[in-house]
Amino acid sequence: MRRFVRSPLFRWGLYWLAVLGGYFALSFAFGNFLLYLPFPLLAGVQMAVRVLPRPLLRKIPRPRVRFFALHGVNLCAIAVAVLLFGVLVEEGTDVNNAYIASMPAAGYQSRSAVSYDADTGVYTLRATGEDFRILQLTDIHLSSSLTSVPCDRKALDACDALIRETEPDLVIVTGDLAYPLPFYSFTRDNLVPFGQFGMLMDRLGIPWAMVYGNHDTESVALYDAQHLSGLFRYFRDEGAGVMLYADRQPSIYGRYNQYLRIENPDGSLNRILFLLDSNDYLKGRRAVDAYDSIHPDQMDWYAETIDALSAAEGRTVPSFVFQHIPFRAFADAEAALAAGDPSAVYICGENGETVSCPDVDFGFFDLILEKGSTDAVFVGHDHYNNLAVHYKGVDLVYSRSIDYIAYPGIAGQNAQRGGTLITLTPDGGYTLASVPYVPAE
Repeated sequence: MRRFVRSPLFRWGLYWLAVLGGYFALSFAFGNFLLYLPFPLLAGVQMAVRVLPRPLLRKIPRPRVRFFALHGVNLCAIAVAVLLFGVLVEEGTDVNNAYIASMPAAGYQSRSAVSYDADTGVYTLRATGEDFRILQLTDIHLSSSLTSVPCDRKALDACDALIRETEPDLVIVTGDLAYPLPFYSFTRDNLVPFGQFGMLMDRLGIPWAMVYGNHDTESVALYDAQHLSGLFRYFRDEGAGVMLYADRQPSIYGRYNQYLRIENPDGSLNRILFLLDSNDYLKGRRAVDAYDSIHPDQMDWYAETIDALSAAEGRTVPSFVFQHIPFRAFADAEAALAAGDPSAVYICGENGETVSCPDVDFGFFDLILEKGSTDAVFVGHDHYNNLAVHYKGVDLVYSRSIDYIAYPGIAGQNAQRGGTLITLTPDGGYTLASVPYVPAE
C-alpha cells in the first residue's frame, strides 16, 4: 500500500482529481465551462513538461546532477504554466475584431444632427424627425480575453440586435462596459473591450456616450481613465466620429462628467442629459461592495448647470440623469411601492436582487427634488433589477442589463437581458419602454 501511495500513478491521480474537481466546481458555480478551461489545459501542459523528459533524465549516472536536472524540469514546468497563464491574464485578444467587422451596418441613419462646442465641451444633438430615441444599455461586461470570446460575442450580438430593433438616435452606456477582473475573465485589459465596443458603434454609425461603472477602471485593471481617454479621442476624431467624448470637462470629482443638449428640429431646447460618474469604491474601504456615490462638488455642478441654462431659457430646463450606481432613493422607492405608499407609482419591470446603493449618500435625490428639473434617473449596476418607479415625482429607472459573465449562472439566463428605450417628443414629453432581448434561434 505504501508503495502504491508513493507511486507516480497515485500522485498524478490526486493532481488531476484536484485540477478537474476545481474546474468543474467553478464551471458549475458560474455556469460557464469555457471560461475556466485554462485550468485543466495549463495543468496538462505542466504535466507534459514534467513527465516527458523524466525517462531520459533518470539515465544520468551522477546522482547529484540527476537530482538537479529533475528538479530543474519541475521548476521549468511550473514556469511554463505560469507564463502561459500570464499571457491569458495580461493580454486581451483581438479575436473579436474580425467578428465585429463582419457585422453589417445599421441599415438606418440616426435622425439627429450632431455638433460640438469645444469651448464648453457640450455636444448638441438636434432631432430631424418627429421624435428622438435614446437607447440605454448597461453592464455589457466585455472582457476580450481568449476564454471569454463566447460570452463577448453573445454580448455584442445582444447590443447589435437591440440597436437594430429600436433604431435609436443616441446610445448611452451606463457603466461596466469592461470587466477586467482576472479571476472571472482571465484578463486585466480594460482597453480592448472599450475598443471593441467602439468598433461596433462605428460599424453601426450611431452616436453614443457613456458613464463609467465601478468595474471599468478596477484597481487591478491595466489602464485608468486618463489612459482610456486617448482611445475615446481616437473614436471621436479618427473613427466614424460617433463617440460623443468631450475634451473639456468640469473640474469636479469623478473620471468623466458631461451633459448633452437635445434640441427639437426647430432648434429649441428639448432637454439636457446629465452623464454623471457615480464613481467606484469608497477610498480606504476594502469591502467589495463599499460603493461610492455622487460627490458634493458634482451635485454643485449639476445645480449650477440647471440654474444657468434655466436662466438662459427663461424656464426650468427639463433634464435626465444617467449614472451607473443607484442611490438610496431606488431602495426607498421599491419599499414604498411594496407598502402601497401613494408616493410610489409602478411603471414597469421588477427587481430580482437587493438594491446595491452606497452606504454614503450626500443627498443627490433631495437636490433633484429641490431643483425640479430632472424627470428621470437611469441606472444599471444590479443586473437582475429592471424595476421603474415614479417616486416623489421622478422616474427612477433600472435598465435591463447585458452581462453574460459577471454573475454566476447568468450566461444561461435571459429574462433580465435587454435595454431601455426613451422616446422624446417635441412638446417635451417622453415615453419609457423596457426592451427585452430575445436571442435569435
